[in-house]
Amino acid sequence: MKRYFTYLILLCFILVGCNRDDKEPHFNVLGYWNISSINTGWTNEVLVGEKIEFQERYIFNDDGTFIKFSTRNQSTGERLNEPAQALGVYESVSLKDSDNVFELTLTFETNMGMAANCGGNVETLVLTKENKLINNSWTPCDGPSFVYQKKQ
Repeated sequence: MKRYFTYLILLCFILVGCNRDDKEPHFNVLGYWNISSINTGWTNEVLVGEKIEFQERYIFNDDGTFIKFSTRNQSTGERLNEPAQALGVYESVSLKDSDNVFELTLTFETNMGMAANCGGNVETLVLTKENKLINNSWTPCDGPSFVYQKKQ
């Protein structure tokens, strides 16, 4: 009886170990996302760290709402003393391509001028498999692309 029990315990360890290896990574947009780089449209220059002269953050909530904070004046590009904030709702759609996991559509309900795009109150972002959130909403009108990383 003891021998069977030992084999049963060993079999359980093997099955549990195999089960964990086969899981795909879990991607989640919920939480805080801070700007980490800017890819300029005209020169393809990448700004990181202190070269980014403002701070920007998204907070995604599980009820489908978001908050965007920014110390950048959207009209002039100058730095604000106090961060501006905008509120809105978002929808996510799963993507089946090789590099991206989700596409997020953000609809601004307040402070619509904070939407980083070519016009309107909507931003479109993608969550990559590298766990980066990319806003390319300004690139069709030769604007920059913003990359955000999740705060740990």
